[in-house]
Amino acid sequence: MNPAHPPVSLLIEGAVIGFLIALPVGPAAILCIRRSVNNGAIAGAMTGLGAALGDAVFGGVAAFGLTFVADFIHRNELWIRAAGGLFLFLMGISTLRHRPRSIGDPVAMDREHRGLSYLRYGASTLLITIFNPITVMAFGVVFAAQGLSDVGNDTLSATILVASVFAGALGWWALLCAIAFAFRRHFDERGLIWLNRISGSALVIFGIAAGVSLLPIDWGPLLATVGIHGL
Repeated sequence: MNPAHPPVSLLIEGAVIGFLIALPVGPAAILCIRRSVNNGAIAGAMTGLGAALGDAVFGGVAAFGLTFVADFIHRNELWIRAAGGLFLFLMGISTLRHRPRSIGDPVAMDREHRGLSYLRYGASTLLITIFNPITVMAFGVVFAAQGLSDVGNDTLSATILVASVFAGALGWWALLCAIAFAFRRHFDERGLIWLNRISGSALVIFGIAAGVSLLPIDWGPLLATVGIHGL
């Protein structure tokens, strides 16, 4: 164990970092909310678990200093982002076309489970997270800012850090899932339809935005003209 990084300190710092990096609302959060309301707490939890695993993977890349993985992501960033954007777009279209079941309808629930297993719920958000190269960059920057860039020199320290990052991220997803599930009883069939429309549209927009970001355009002057600076 590296004396510069006591285990308790690593546990706290890793959990806080994992929670904060998972915090911004994005495609995974939209899916977690929708599935918690539409399909129940387990579906929402599995969705959050997939996203937390994705964060842990990239946290491990940054913590263990796996430069060959980071280099691969950097070299193929455009292809990874393109694949991620296409995945989000298709998932959004599927969500828009999905007919929501009535809450508490066991027949519809069985039909839903046949079409999409809990394993697929987790796999979808894992893929969404993995197809976002910005995540590994975010971990690298945060670890460096917190003086954790050398934690990979000690395997135990790096393992503790990655495990705590996973726990922190999972804590956020559990909280989001619990909040969404608590409001589940307020949704009638019409509300479920609108939830699908809103979440599906948001996923489509995220997918299109990912595609547009690949265009060889200097966004600086364009953003400056609408009053957005420093991006």
